[in-house]
Amino acid sequence: MPINALIFGVGGPTILGLAKSLRLATERSQLRLIGVDGDPFAPGLYNRSLFDATCLNGFVRDGNYWEIVETIIDRESIDVAFMVPEPEVLAWSERQAVGGLPCKALVPDWVVAKSMYDKMACNLILQETGLVPETLRVDRESSPAAIAGHLGYPYWVRKAEGAGALGAFKIECQQDLVNWMAMNPGLDALMASEFLPGRNYACKVLYANGKLLRAACGERISYLLASTAPSGISGMCARGRLINHTSLIERADQAVGAVFKHHERVPHGMFTVDFKEDGKGTPKLTEINIRPVSFTYAFALGGANFAHDILQLLIQGELSEPNYKEYRFEDEPHFIRGVDSEIMLVHDNDLVRKFSR
Repeated sequence: MPINALIFGVGGPTILGLAKSLRLATERSQLRLIGVDGDPFAPGLYNRSLFDATCLNGFVRDGNYWEIVETIIDRESIDVAFMVPEPEVLAWSERQAVGGLPCKALVPDWVVAKSMYDKMACNLILQETGLVPETLRVDRESSPAAIAGHLGYPYWVRKAEGAGALGAFKIECQQDLVNWMAMNPGLDALMASEFLPGRNYACKVLYANGKLLRAACGERISYLLASTAPSGISGMCARGRLINHTSLIERADQAVGAVFKHHERVPHGMFTVDFKEDGKGTPKLTEINIRPVSFTYAFALGGANFAHDILQLLIQGELSEPNYKEYRFEDEPHFIRGVDSEIMLVHDNDLVRKFSR
């Protein structure tokens, strides 16, 4: 009998990459993928080559969300579920805390998930570790002069919850902050941080019951539709590299462990720990995401298939290779993608060269 996997949020590239990663490692006859989304125009709902069945499931904010989800789980005989939208991860985490899940899923403890989703709360927990940049909680009553007096110019301002790249902006003078506040009237939970000019990293770490099992690193270099975001960071990486960076994994593990220890829990779940280098080249942690990175399929193409690892954990209770593994990439390949171009790996030896006779 095939495994029946329910995939939430199939309108976004991250979860589609996760589904492709599962297909990459599993025979079609052994795995049924059922894709769901709250938006009837989510592209994944119509991707028949990827999903065996699709349907609408509503949104977490809807009062009948769990009724719909449980109906789908019963109808499709779901064995495991994968969710990427952070509100959905939080909802499943809360359900796990208060009454158990309707099917198997790898989700973090609820109190930990909430503090990671709140970027400012996470920063406060980690301040004594030296892993995070200097950061202040900001609201619309905060004095621009006081913020600048503490952080100096330039500094970084962004929303304190969810995807930190949304609305992020480099503040180089007092008027910049005034203008940014005026352009973003709906943002209330804010934070201002030391500006980090260096390389941009993502470190993926997978834990089960207190044990770090798998880890890998990537570097973001450029973004899709970068000109549409004031910061130049749209949240969707267009070009990057899969890299070998053991010391970065050690920093990520230290940070995740510190947050779980703060809440007196043991690490469990899949996390993406983001770093950016300061002016001296030291990676500083900017956020811990309770979901995979958007270029998760690039990792799978490079041999670091975290989606399949999670599937193994949920179905078998352990990995086929249970000891810790840092995924390594022989020549640190580039990954590239476009708006209408699927993500792919490009190795240095395969780069197209300038035409010459």
